Amino acid sequence: MYAVRTLRKNLILQKLLPNDLFKWVGAVLAITDEEVLEYSGLDAFVVLAFFKMGILTFLLLSLAGVLILSPIRYYFTGNYDKDNIAWLVVLSFSSGGKPPLDEEFPRYLWVYPVFTYFFSGIVYWSLFTYTSLVIRTRQKYLASQNSITDRTIKVDGIPKRLIRKNDPLLLKRFIEDLGIGRVVDVKLIYDWLPLQELFDERSLLILKLEKLYSRYYGLKIDLYNKHKLPRVLPKANPDNPPETPARARIHLRIDALAGDLTKLDRKIRTVQKKFDLSLSTIPTGKDSEFKLLPSAFITMDSVASAQMAAQTVLDPRVYKLMVSLAPAAKDINWKNLKLSYYEKLSKSYMITFFIVLSYSVIFFLVTTLSTLLDIKTITKVWPALGHLIAQNKWLSTFVTGILPPLLFSLMNVLFPYLYKYLTLMQGYALSSEIELSTLLKNFFFIFFILFLVFTITGTLWDYFTSIGDTTKFASQLASSLKKLSLFYVDLILLQGLAMFPVKLLQIGDFVILNVIGKLFLLKNIFLKTPRDYRFFYYTPPVFDFGINLPQHILIFIIILIYLVVSTKIVTSGLVYFILGYFVYKYQLIYSFVHPPHSTGKVWPMIFRRLIFGLIIFQLFMCGTLALEGAILLSVLCTPLFVVTLIVAWNFEKYYLPLHNFIALRAIQNPFDYDKEFNDDLLLVTSPIAGNDSVNASGESLLLHVKSRPILEERQEDNNNEISSDTEERNDVPTESSILLDGDFSTVYHGGINRHRRKVSTVDEEREQFTDYTYPNLVDPLFGPWIGFEGDFITMVEYREDSNEREVNAAELENGDTSVISHSHNGEFILRKRIQVPEWE
Repeated sequence: MYAVRTLRKNLILQKLLPNDLFKWVGAVLAITDEEVLEYSGLDAFVVLAFFKMGILTFLLLSLAGVLILSPIRYYFTGNYDKDNIAWLVVLSFSSGGKPPLDEEFPRYLWVYPVFTYFFSGIVYWSLFTYTSLVIRTRQKYLASQNSITDRTIKVDGIPKRLIRKNDPLLLKRFIEDLGIGRVVDVKLIYDWLPLQELFDERSLLILKLEKLYSRYYGLKIDLYNKHKLPRVLPKANPDNPPETPARARIHLRIDALAGDLTKLDRKIRTVQKKFDLSLSTIPTGKDSEFKLLPSAFITMDSVASAQMAAQTVLDPRVYKLMVSLAPAAKDINWKNLKLSYYEKLSKSYMITFFIVLSYSVIFFLVTTLSTLLDIKTITKVWPALGHLIAQNKWLSTFVTGILPPLLFSLMNVLFPYLYKYLTLMQGYALSSEIELSTLLKNFFFIFFILFLVFTITGTLWDYFTSIGDTTKFASQLASSLKKLSLFYVDLILLQGLAMFPVKLLQIGDFVILNVIGKLFLLKNIFLKTPRDYRFFYYTPPVFDFGINLPQHILIFIIILIYLVVSTKIVTSGLVYFILGYFVYKYQLIYSFVHPPHSTGKVWPMIFRRLIFGLIIFQLFMCGTLALEGAILLSVLCTPLFVVTLIVAWNFEKYYLPLHNFIALRAIQNPFDYDKEFNDDLLLVTSPIAGNDSVNASGESLLLHVKSRPILEERQEDNNNEISSDTEERNDVPTESSILLDGDFSTVYHGGINRHRRKVSTVDEEREQFTDYTYPNLVDPLFGPWIGFEGDFITMVEYREDSNEREVNAAELENGDTSVISHSHNGEFILRKRIQVPEWE
């Protein structure tokens, strides 16, 4: 249960963890970035890079704060942090008398602008260091792929004349005539709603049949066995199940539903037979159920051609022939592809209205919660309760220090799922779009609603009583952040020390199902069929950026805001990100999968929000210095705003394009990426330049052929022979062959070692046998499941003619399918091996 991926992905078996209690920490730490990419993909690497950046940043800032800033502050004020909460360790260490407390801090305030600049510089350096690492890794990772996803573009707004004849060859010739590359395949997009409705109806029938079969045969559950493969098999013998009156009644219901399923399958096959597999088209017209949409997936002959096409404006008219890189085929929500621009816009406005409505409710909850931070506020609202809390030290500590972070964390956990549901209703056609949009909504929720509103309303009662005194209002607003510092220490440590172990425990899977479920018989309520058991015990949980990342970005921003005034918040943040890194690294390798193909595009979202956090930090420091009367020092900090805005502009201008596209030079030679991009000399002397230049020492700058890989032509039959054309090409490749070749197989001359291309990344492996044909047109119509053992499913199939089973003779020969039994009325029980992604 805690390492489900080892059951599904044999490669991870090489990295099995030791059984000792804490040795897993060292084993997880030893997993390299290359192995993270190999086992979990680019998106997992980006998430872990964010936590590694947090560890490095807050380690440097903690050292500077503990060793330099806080000792200076303690020497002049007697307080280790500016929030006037001294550390007992520091006080006990000091044997002499305290220096006199000067409330104006005239003697050491100069330290604040210095460290504001210094800390901002560290954050700038850390941000761009890891941004460069992510870009470099992304370019190398994606450039080494050659899957159908990497070579496909999506074209929207296709003129009617190009699709009026329902002929993809017209669009193919049009694209090729533009000179952006050769088109390999065109998949026109239809409104598949009628077929989707048939499959939805079929899914309900399958679900009902599986529940009935589970009651008819019974379930023999064997989840933790010596084979380490969970299995649930029929308890009764399928050949001769014992007949009882109850079983007879169940079988009558099964027969009725099986008849409905057979009729429905006949309708589906009638539609599937209309589909022309060679042209990927289906007849359209007045009597057709399917409407042709002005969109298409176009697969180019190379990754470079797809990248160039996606960055090209094809048509001078607005909203015509708009090109974008295609999503992964398994990432598409086909139901929403048919939505028009105006339908998506109306859904977006409706969801936005519901979100704004929810904010009013949340504002009331947060305002109520914020009163718990101040006993004086509680006393004004409810005098008896306030006096009772004030009289008890432990109760006061619990109400003001522990209860608010607990409630804050509870809201932080529950509301993101609400916004995930609202995002699903918004009409996005891609899983990655849903995920990233959920991240935006949830970050806005936890930052602007929970953080800003929580901070401002912390002394809301005092604001109302002194609304005419703007000076007092400003001082109270500034003091609220100071007053909340203890709350944020508790929040960070609570989420770090409590929430991360809960995440590691996977309390939803393990405790609820295996402990509480057995005690209160809840397990039988949730798990009724073999499909249910397979989902919980053989399918890895899905890691969702939109749910998991926003709170960690918020914690990062909170730590940034308190960099100068509170060293203990910075050190608490260091602990938080260390724990987070280990927990997520373990889960992303051994337990969780990330199906959406977002190719690391979450990093720009992280970068922008951390830049926003830096601006708030700098504003906070300017305001703090101004309220202390150090106007000149406050003014000296203002240039940092300009610097931060320049940093943000530089990222958007020069770094962001490399997050959206793959560079052509990276595609040219992905297997020698590190060597080529570490030395600009290789750019000057690249074969593309076509110059046999000579350097100052008289040596030829043209690279030796034996040290450069040459590209080979794709073999349609995937054999290991090299075409004669490539055999004779002993010179370096031309520019056209580098940019337009559809394969990245390489061969090194001058030696016996030859490197043939293979599936290079986990994402490419997932997309190896996919294309952009609507799945319901080609997917097999499997019957209800009555058992499973890993990827082998025991299922029932209904055949009107018993001779139909000979159709699957090829499957029977290769061992993927075997007939277990043959019962009455054409009912076969098969044991079939299915090939599905990890998360299915």
